[in-house]
Amino acid sequence: MIDREHIEKILKINGLSPTSADEEIRSVLISAKWHKEDVETALTVLRENINTHESRVDTLHNVFLTDRRLSPEAIESLLGIDVEIDSQELESLRESRRHISFWQVLSIIGYATLLAFGSILVIMYVQNFGVFHPSL
Repeated sequence: MIDREHIEKILKINGLSPTSADEEIRSVLISAKWHKEDVETALTVLRENINTHESRVDTLHNVFLTDRRLSPEAIESLLGIDVEIDSQELESLRESRRHISFWQVLSIIGYATLLAFGSILVIMYVQNFGVFHPSL
């Protein structure tokens, strides 16, 4: 685990504060021979709230280099677009789409039964079998 005080000491030695821009901090840590993954972790640790340990990272790579969907709140904060739906409503809509209702199952069974019965009748007619036998 990367220690916050250690990162702050490196930045202080190089004349930067922990609240400096991400690019400046990134360049200092890369010049100190840090690996790219460690630099990203250090930036996350620096942007973390000390009291609640909640991270606040809104960087370019979280938006454009991931396959995650953005929440309505993130869209609103990034683009300034007023989104009418909140995350809970969106999640409930997604959840409802995953389930099949009773009427959908019943209609599928009904259509399958009609298709099977109709197919059997057509085969019986073509083969002159059952109720379509010529001797009747």
